[in-house]
Amino acid sequence: MSGDCAASDVATVVVIGASGFIGEHLLKVLVERKGIEVRVLVHRNRTKDHPNINFIEGDLLKPDSLNALLSENCTVINLAYLADHNLDAMSNLVKACAKSQVKRLIHCSTAVVAGRVKGNWVNEKTQSIPVSEYEKTKLRIEEVLLETASDKFELTILRPTAVFGPEGKNLLKLANELMTANMWVNYVRSCLFSRRSMNLVCVENVASALAFLSTCKKVNREIFIISDDDSPINNYCDIEKRLMKSFGKSYSVPRIFVPRFFLGALLRLSGKSNINPSVKFSDQKLAVRGFKKPQNLEKAIDDFAAWHKKTYTI
Repeated sequence: MSGDCAASDVATVVVIGASGFIGEHLLKVLVERKGIEVRVLVHRNRTKDHPNINFIEGDLLKPDSLNALLSENCTVINLAYLADHNLDAMSNLVKACAKSQVKRLIHCSTAVVAGRVKGNWVNEKTQSIPVSEYEKTKLRIEEVLLETASDKFELTILRPTAVFGPEGKNLLKLANELMTANMWVNYVRSCLFSRRSMNLVCVENVASALAFLSTCKKVNREIFIISDDDSPINNYCDIEKRLMKSFGKSYSVPRIFVPRFFLGALLRLSGKSNINPSVKFSDQKLAVRGFKKPQNLEKAIDDFAAWHKKTYTI
């Protein structure tokens, strides 16, 4: 670590939403640290499986239950997204953080809050134009946190792109189609999607970015994107090729790439939020702070393919 993100003393890290895909990887990163306590919010008590982790029962919709979870000067990492009452839950969390005088709240949002943006590159300064209800809700949660946290404690927001890895849902549909669907149907899809940006990001990089932000200095009211769009293979064609090679499959004829404007028109007609097949997300702001990704996209794709072959019996 370097620059503004030199390590600081973090005695207690609280994780909310640790049972999800990102959360499980985040816990693996955090328990490798020495001299800290990791507290995890759970609805039902779990057997302790690591000396640094303490599971504490609570509920974001029951504010009083958060008192035992939080402590003065702790760092809170929120990964939770509820089926309903998200704004109420975030309001409760902010109040509880203020009451306990926590040091920092790191909220994991999503890069799709950008919505239907103009231009091929999105960064933290790009104006969001959310289209779907999910995008609007996610952006509103960010706004509520920024509005209500005020000067009570530090607030940092991380926006990952499409998070993938073994056990994750992103890439699963494509992998399943390559293994089971008609190859001519796959071929037509490949010609259509061709160089469409996939906007993938390795789950290891997201977990490490969250842990990194917990030690940074001077990140109050800051938003950061984490993506792997800096990799030249982060597009449909190259990722499909890499998966097919791992699966021992190939097309019998060369792909015929369809112009991107045609795909863009189809995406617009189908009501998609992102109608630009070339859009990419920049995480240079995080890199400038000194963050270095532990995983590269090529290796992550290969690991995902190996897991898929082992897990799914065709």
